[in-house]
Amino acid sequence: MTDWKILAIKHSWSTLLLDSEAAGALFYEKLFALDPSLRSLFKHSIEEQSKKLMDMLTLMIVNLQSMDKIKEEINALAKRHEQYGTRPEHYQTLGIALMQTLEIQLADQWSPELAESWQEVYTIWTEAMIH
Repeated sequence: MTDWKILAIKHSWSTLLLDSEAAGALFYEKLFALDPSLRSLFKHSIEEQSKKLMDMLTLMIVNLQSMDKIKEEINALAKRHEQYGTRPEHYQTLGIALMQTLEIQLADQWSPELAESWQEVYTIWTEAMIH
């Protein structure tokens, strides 16, 4: 990833974090609208799950320049998701829900260039999770 793309992602994420509860709730609303069967994979309240999601994404975004530092955490996350019943094909649906959430939450800040940056980083994360 280029430095510009990393900076764009970090800046947009900091904007989104101003209302992280709304962003997390919207993500799960979009996710379950895309695939209602995924709801059964989540045992915790959506509020609790949303906080975990936002925390993990923040960790991953903070470490974009040094993903190798959190490789073990990503591997552990991937194993947990596999135990929960997440299948490789679910990551495409998650990516669509994430992109929809970002587009809505970032509104005027959203652009084709920012969408491309987010798609690139999501692909990197997905490949690390599925390995």
